[in-house]
Amino acid sequence: MTTRLWMTAAGLLWAGPVLAQANGAIAGRVTDSAGAPITGARVVLDDGEGSATTGATGHYRLREVRSGWHRVRVSAIGYRGLIRDSVLVRSGATTVLDLSLQAMAIELEPVVVTAPVDSVLDPLATAAIQRVTAEELRRLPVSSVDEALALSAGAVGESYRGGRLGQQSFIIDGLGIKNQLDASTGGLGLRLPPDMLTEVGLITNGFSARYGQAVSGLVNVVTKDGGDRLAGRVAFETDRPLGDGWDYGLDRVVAQADGPLFGGLRFVVAADATSRLDADPVNAPAPEDPRDPRHDRPWMLPHNSGEQHDLAGKLLVPLGDRQALRLFGLRSEEQRLLYDPAFKYEPQGGPARRIRADLLSAHYQHSFERPAIGVELRVGYFNREFLRGTLIEQPDPFFGAFTGKPFHVHGEELAKARDTVAAREPIRGLLRPELSSATPWGVPAFFLGGGSRGELGWNRFRELRTQLDLTIGTGEFGEFFVGGELVRQRVETFQRAFGSLPVGDTVPPATAADFSPLAAAAYVESQFRLADLGFTAGLRYDRFDPREDLPGRGGAKQSLNPRIAISTVLRGATVVASWGSFSQAPDYQFLVDAAFDDTTRTGRFRQGNPNLGYERTWQYELSVRARPTPSTALRVNVYVRRLEGLVASVPLGVNPDSTVFGNADAGSVRGGEVIVERPLAGGFGFKLAYTLQQAEATATNAFLVRRAPRIDPVTGDTIFPAKVEFPLDFDRRHGITAIALAQVPGTAGPRLLGTSPLAGLEAAAIFRLNSGLPFSRTDPTGDTIIGLPNSSRLPTTYTVDLLLRRPVTLSGVRGSLYLDVRNLLNRRNIVAVRRDTGTPTLDQAALEALAEAAYQEHPEPIPYESPRYRAYADLDGNGYVEGREELFPLYLAAARDYAQPLFAYGPPRLIRFGMELLF
Repeated sequence: MTTRLWMTAAGLLWAGPVLAQANGAIAGRVTDSAGAPITGARVVLDDGEGSATTGATGHYRLREVRSGWHRVRVSAIGYRGLIRDSVLVRSGATTVLDLSLQAMAIELEPVVVTAPVDSVLDPLATAAIQRVTAEELRRLPVSSVDEALALSAGAVGESYRGGRLGQQSFIIDGLGIKNQLDASTGGLGLRLPPDMLTEVGLITNGFSARYGQAVSGLVNVVTKDGGDRLAGRVAFETDRPLGDGWDYGLDRVVAQADGPLFGGLRFVVAADATSRLDADPVNAPAPEDPRDPRHDRPWMLPHNSGEQHDLAGKLLVPLGDRQALRLFGLRSEEQRLLYDPAFKYEPQGGPARRIRADLLSAHYQHSFERPAIGVELRVGYFNREFLRGTLIEQPDPFFGAFTGKPFHVHGEELAKARDTVAAREPIRGLLRPELSSATPWGVPAFFLGGGSRGELGWNRFRELRTQLDLTIGTGEFGEFFVGGELVRQRVETFQRAFGSLPVGDTVPPATAADFSPLAAAAYVESQFRLADLGFTAGLRYDRFDPREDLPGRGGAKQSLNPRIAISTVLRGATVVASWGSFSQAPDYQFLVDAAFDDTTRTGRFRQGNPNLGYERTWQYELSVRARPTPSTALRVNVYVRRLEGLVASVPLGVNPDSTVFGNADAGSVRGGEVIVERPLAGGFGFKLAYTLQQAEATATNAFLVRRAPRIDPVTGDTIFPAKVEFPLDFDRRHGITAIALAQVPGTAGPRLLGTSPLAGLEAAAIFRLNSGLPFSRTDPTGDTIIGLPNSSRLPTTYTVDLLLRRPVTLSGVRGSLYLDVRNLLNRRNIVAVRRDTGTPTLDQAALEALAEAAYQEHPEPIPYESPRYRAYADLDGNGYVEGREELFPLYLAAARDYAQPLFAYGPPRLIRFGMELLF
């Protein structure tokens, strides 16, 4: 092992734990030209925002350094000063910066070194972190933070290391954020404009005891501080010039600006607005029947448009050399028309959805040099509102799918008032649907019109979070961290089905909830070194209480979670072993009736349970990190996660729908990750990630338990199936992601008309190959599961994405033109199948059975005077479509039309042209 590596390891052994936050640290050693330590040297960050003094061994540490690029200045009596520009600090990590000073008899101007610091693997970073910087995100064919994180090893969309949706948490500038109401089905609702980012990281193990509310991973987002000069970006991208078959009505506008204000204030603002005429395009095959309207235009789905708007702003208020205040605000709005196959020919009856989310936060930061203490106080307000139902009136778009007006649905005020008494009557404005006569087939079957399904759903989740964190330096051998948070929340929900009908025997009553949970947490954590080993130990206490306003509550629930990691350097590689307990309170939707689903996806309608406790995982990981070459990093992670207390549906009686949620299930996730990456340098860079994983859990499946009993042949007793272990919904066994980056030098390439067309050209390609996710097979009636749950698999999928960007300068204004292509090969990936056939489509026998049932329901003739009459079906020309010979082919065509598996297929090739201007 080299001396340099040991010095790096020693410097980081006392550098502090990796924390999922906006700050990092700079640490190192100051020596003279002979390598002897310099005691009392002063190291200053930027313009005095932080400073440190070297000890007897020459070591120093700058704590709580904001993520991003910084300048470090060092001075000592009798030595010539040194300034180091371009020092990159990553959130939660320590940048090692060793400095050597030259002895001088007289004072001279300091030496300025502008070369960036070599990137080194942090030998004592206990967390498994995969980062994407703002510049990397701009270079890749991705449009959002979620798309960038989906490139990480172990990620399946927003699921990480086999966990379900909702088992992750978000950290925005050190403040924890989570939609605790329905995270497993509803998402966060907040989308940060990518231009606000400094970096985003996915932490899948070993995250600090500072943060809870997650058992599968943390998404750590660090936003920009305003720069020292005014700068910004404006961009527009679209697919409009491509025409039919390529034009999905995409328009996207992005704007960002940052810079200084008066009195040392600095600001950042960013806006991102996107609309699509088809917001969820699918690569489904065109229908064979020429009378089907999709036959000539199979690419565009009706009633499927959407728009979203994201606006963020930040203000940095300096309060002195060692304290600052940051104010942040973010609003996200999304509204969608949701395609329903039953309303294909009268789409105005289809549902619509609106989601609004707001985040306001204040972050006060103060650091003391002696004693070395950092204080951070954060206060955040989060609000998320969800609405789904039938539109009162669809706003007219003014450009593409942009409407500029919010969606409103029938019964919206009733839902917000949670008036279950008034909701017993039909909801005003909702009409009962009838079988549509507008189809090419005419027959009364499958397709609806003249009304809607009458669903109405609304919920709102609000929380006020106060978070205090202290970082205490304890000298050369370690640091100490302590803090906690208090979270006040309010949950409001309303659901009503078949709103055009009064509540009765076949129409369930509306359900509503209004309660105010209270959550609190405290943690303590420390890292210290002993000889050649680094130790990190933490303990977190969590508590949540549904409060007395939730009927049937079982009192407050508590969880205690220890975390330990040991790290060292062996034969030029960093080895980290970690163990920890992580827990999260259940989604609050599971506490009340009419919840959507459970952790293991085994339920339909279920009874809420206010007595639910924490879901928990115990995770063990061994990580080896090395640098095979100076420019290449290698990481190998092997992990085991034990799952406990998963929310499941527990049967109450013989009826499979008579169940209650409970913490009944357990499971395990085992996997390994290999990540090799080389940053873009010398015109080339790459990243290759491979994941091998198995995620399984037991299930108290009421559906299975009550439908699959057997009789003991000896005793005659009824035996119900025991718990069985089966793959979880996001158990992706194999995943490969390969990213290639290339850049042509600014002076390279042939010249044409005085310019070099290829000069400065940037290219990025992403290849993804993933084994299929599991699903459950059922019999043709859908009443009985064939085999175990999730015992079948979808086919393997793969895609290739490409981004080409050419810098341009017009009249002194810098910018670029780019071409962004998703699914370049137009691969038709199957992402879902029918549970009864195991394929996207029904077979001929099933189609005929479907048509036969509809024909038997309405075998009556269709006269010439009826709007259902179709001349092409009147084979004998007598003015009636009658008899099986004429009617059944129409019912069969209607069944084939209705059963088209549109959303069984992933997106098609999507192309967008873009232009950006930089200032």
